[in-house]
Amino acid sequence: MGQQREKFYTVSARLVFSSIIVILIVVLILGLSSVINRGPVLPILGVLGTTTATNMHVNQTTTAPQAIVVSVGCVLSLSYRCQNPSFNATSGILTVALSQDTGYNWTSVTVRFVTAGANYSHGVPELSWSPPQAVNITGGLPSNTTKYVNIPITSGPVSVGTNITGSIWAKYQLQVGEGVSYANMTSAFIVVKR
Repeated sequence: MGQQREKFYTVSARLVFSSIIVILIVVLILGLSSVINRGPVLPILGVLGTTTATNMHVNQTTTAPQAIVVSVGCVLSLSYRCQNPSFNATSGILTVALSQDTGYNWTSVTVRFVTAGANYSHGVPELSWSPPQAVNITGGLPSNTTKYVNIPITSGPVSVGTNITGSIWAKYQLQVGEGVSYANMTSAFIVVKR
C-alpha cells in the first residue's frame, strides 16, 4: 500500500509538473504570436510628436485644454519641398516651409491651398489668387531657398472630425513682366480630432 501511494504521488507530481510546462509553452507561443502579428514596435521619429515617413512630413500637435489633435502632412516631390507643416485649428492657418529646386528663381510668387474637388481649367485651379485666399511670398522664392508661409485654409475655426485634403499651388514669374506660370507643389492633408 505504501508503494502505491508513493507511485501515486510521483505520478501526480509529474502530471502537475508537465501541466505547468505545457501552460508555460502555450503562453510563450501565444506571446510570440502576438508580437509577430503586431510586428516590431518602432519608436516615433522626430521630436514633439513629429513623425516622418518616406517622402512625407507629418506633424501632430495637441492643443490644450480641449485636447484637440491636429495631424498635418504634405508629400514631397522631386522639385518641390514641403517641411514642418502645422495647422492652427482656431485660425484655420496652415504654416509650412516651402522651397523649390527647379534651378530658376521665382519672382512675384503667390501660394494658396486648393481643396480636393476644385474646378480646373487647362490644368490650373479656377480660384482666386488674391488675398485672403492666397498669400504673396515677399522676395519671391529663389531656387534652393526655404521660406515659411502662413496659408489660410478656412476663414475660422475648424471643428473636430474635419478632414481636409488638397494641394498647395504656386503662381509665379521667372522675371518681372514675363508670363505667369503655375506649379502644384505638394499634396497635403489636415485631420482635426479629439
